[in-house]
Amino acid sequence: MIVLHSDSRKIEEVARTFLSQNYSVIKIEKSKLVGQTWIVEVLVSAFDTKTIKKIKIDDNDGHILEVK
Repeated sequence: MIVLHSDSRKIEEVARTFLSQNYSVIKIEKSKLVGQTWIVEVLVSAFDTKTIKKIKIDDNDGHILEVK
């Protein structure tokens, strides 16, 4: 997916779509742009365990750089 210079809604949708492949996405906790990298924190659950996943997404092309 290519997203040039995104706003937070577009980036949050990228994060939600990616995480929904392996988790139940509960809600987006927060998203912020740091330099040219978006950091999105998402509350997810899997097998009745809730956790926060942090995803780093490149602002220039919308590619996911890291998931923790």
